[in-house]
Amino acid sequence: MDSEFEHQLQKLRDKIGSKTPHQQQHAAMLLAVEETITEQKAPVEPASYFAALLTLMEQQSGSGSNALSNAIIFLLSVVLPHVSASMLRAKFTTMMAVLSQSLDLASADVALLRSVISCLETVLLAQDASSWRQPIAQGTLRSLMQLSTDSKPKIRKRAQEAVSSLLSRPPPPTAIHPAAHIASQFILEMLANAKADPQAAMHTLQLVKQTEMLWPADEFEGLCAALMQLPRLNTPYVATLA
Repeated sequence: MDSEFEHQLQKLRDKIGSKTPHQQQHAAMLLAVEETITEQKAPVEPASYFAALLTLMEQQSGSGSNALSNAIIFLLSVVLPHVSASMLRAKFTTMMAVLSQSLDLASADVALLRSVISCLETVLLAQDASSWRQPIAQGTLRSLMQLSTDSKPKIRKRAQEAVSSLLSRPPPPTAIHPAAHIASQFILEMLANAKADPQAAMHTLQLVKQTEMLWPADEFEGLCAALMQLPRLNTPYVATLA
């Protein structure tokens, strides 16, 4: 197990005596996972942590225990960057199924959604071009795009970072991400609706600045046309950003 990963885990273990409930919950969950790994005599490596957490997440599905689910997803956000891309591709459908249940903005809190976004970003970055042709991958990107215009600043910022990261790292051998057209179409739709929802348009413009150089070439004309329309809407801040 690499030293960086072990350092991250030790920092979490040290929180077992924390006075902050969620930090204590994260540490307790980690210790429980490590006890399971030891009992099963599994290798002490990221893949074992991932397998144990995924099993726990599937068991928690529909249980209504938000605190446990939040702790599991937080730990997954720590573990996933250290798991091999091949394993993340193999477990892609399962991961999307368990994480999508936590994307409900009406019930999820900011910390949970940020952890979910981190997990989704890591899993999607590991996928090859064929995976991106699947509706589940495309739908997940749309969910991230929607979160990138959220009214909560921390969620919006983290989602915008994830979208930008995904589009800037297309799966080989492609130069433009195979889902870039989904992102560009979403942005154009949001800008076209700027009159009705200027706040969402304002947040969308922030995303444009991060992703415009990652668009398919044939989408630039539509972007320019949409931007040219914004000053006519008599919404000063949107016009200024444009």
